[in-house]
Amino acid sequence: MSTACSPIAGAIETAGQEQLAMVVEPGEPVFAGHYPGFPIFPGVCIVEFVHRGALAAIPEPERRWELSGIDRVRFTSPVFPGDSLTADLKWRRRSAGWTCAASVATERGPAAQVRISFAEAGAVTAGGGGIAGIKRILPHRHPMLLVDRVVDLVPGERLTALKAVTCNEPWYRELGDDADDEDYDYPGVLLLESWCQAAGLLIAGAKPNPDVRTGAVMLFGGIAGVRRTGRVRPGDVVEHRVRLARTFTDTAIFEGESAVGGEVVMEIDQVVMALRPASELTGAAAAGAEGTGG
Repeated sequence: MSTACSPIAGAIETAGQEQLAMVVEPGEPVFAGHYPGFPIFPGVCIVEFVHRGALAAIPEPERRWELSGIDRVRFTSPVFPGDSLTADLKWRRRSAGWTCAASVATERGPAAQVRISFAEAGAVTAGGGGIAGIKRILPHRHPMLLVDRVVDLVPGERLTALKAVTCNEPWYRELGDDADDEDYDYPGVLLLESWCQAAGLLIAGAKPNPDVRTGAVMLFGGIAGVRRTGRVRPGDVVEHRVRLARTFTDTAIFEGESAVGGEVVMEIDQVVMALRPASELTGAAAAGAEGTGG
């Protein structure tokens, strides 16, 4: 498991293969949402402290390792902003990799007992086409990358992709604690955008172009017959089904639907998407800017 994506931001110091240390700074990002007004370092972040530190201190560092399991955790004391975390590590080699047992403490005393396992990178597998492959095809990025996984693909014919909706998406930022469930209905235009990104994966998969500045840009040509037939809310996993109806030189026409739990929540009769060279668009923008000058 890569440590590039982690819930903690603080630097972890290692002393050989036996000790870890970290200061829990008050500015840790998790404190903004974990018990606001009474911040406690989340238990999973203590586990992440051991995970990241152990990964840096693991025996056989010439091989690539990743987290394969959290075997056992026992928390004995909360951790607060400003605490200094330490961990004493004990390693055990097993046929499938390494097991690390960590005794975690603050200056007040024991905080947790953590035992985790590591396997060689690649031993933990994932199915389907994941986000890394999607980002090699689509130019969209956070917060407008709205497809999480491709689960079925027949090039030039059809594609099925998933989008998981969570309450932490930026569209819900302004909702207060008194908001009703209806207020969390996923914006219809974003549901359509997510479906269209799945269509973009189908049309651009053969010729990936994640940097639109140097190639072709996918643009809407037209939309017709979109019907919302159900609600989408946080916790739902939306399944986008895209079918390629017709293609022309640089234009494609798609149709399909989106579903949650097998129930269709949106139907799309037609979406037209066109590929246009970025150089043409930037030239047109420059000409437009010149035309509005004083």
